[in-house]
Amino acid sequence: MKNLVNAVLLLVFAIASISVSAQYPTKPIRLIVPFPPGGAIDLTARLLGQRLSASLGQPFIVDNRPGASGAIGEDFVSHSAPDGYTILYAPGADFTIRKFLSKTSKLDPIKDFILIATVVASVSCIVTSTSLPVNSIKELVDYAKRNPGKLSYASPGEGTYMHLTGELLKQHGLHMVHVPFKGLAPAMTALAGGHVDVAVTNFAAAAPHIRDGKARILAVIGTKRYEGAPTVPTVGEALPGFNMPLAWYGFFGPPGVPQGIVLKLNAEIAKALEAPEVSSKLREINVITIITPAEELPAFISNMAESFSKIIKTAGIQPVD
Repeated sequence: MKNLVNAVLLLVFAIASISVSAQYPTKPIRLIVPFPPGGAIDLTARLLGQRLSASLGQPFIVDNRPGASGAIGEDFVSHSAPDGYTILYAPGADFTIRKFLSKTSKLDPIKDFILIATVVASVSCIVTSTSLPVNSIKELVDYAKRNPGKLSYASPGEGTYMHLTGELLKQHGLHMVHVPFKGLAPAMTALAGGHVDVAVTNFAAAAPHIRDGKARILAVIGTKRYEGAPTVPTVGEALPGFNMPLAWYGFFGPPGVPQGIVLKLNAEIAKALEAPEVSSKLREINVITIITPAEELPAFISNMAESFSKIIKTAGIQPVD
């Protein structure tokens, strides 16, 4: 009898979810961006919001709520009604890293949110000063071994995605002294000025310095080469086993968003990413699309969290706040 009751309840919930998703959305959707206007995350949020407004027939209103490295906007969404009308658009990699490296942040991207869709990733890369006599990751590793303790690398700060990338490089034999900066722009300025030898950065931040002849790109981070620079190898081509998760952005909702709404949004976001006017703009700003089916999202974020946790534990990195 108990099993029959449970089965009936599951059926009722499934029917209710289908009914809700069929009608959704019936009013404007608030898209919380936990950073100020400007920059890739705000630009892509507005680009996708415009396309989703057209396809779903309701406005997607971008609401910038900056502060505490994104935690203010994230906390707001985690406590919002789970009805699909308040959604977070955030850098999923940084969000997940903060779980392991922040004493003050209580938010867990797995327990306190539901991942609705992966969207894009910045093209992360390794660049060097043109004064450094290396032209590949292998040559950089060999140079570091011949000159122990002399190479330095810049990142946009302690505990960031770029910092962890540097730590993973170290775990694969490339030992460099970490020099943190307050953002990618000052890190690249330091490289161009000869104050550091290497920078872990992204293609968008590095491109102007590469064009000016002040930086040299050695490799991109990812499982395959970047179509915008097809002659540049991946780090993994030189360092077998190097597998750094991508620096991706995604849509999150508070726990309890009906699965029907998650499925509907996931499908519409995938369509938006493939729209010519969206995909061409994303190529212009040097980001790549990441389309993950809804049923694969739990494993996607869990595997990424496990990868970051392993890097952090192996490196012995302590919480930074």
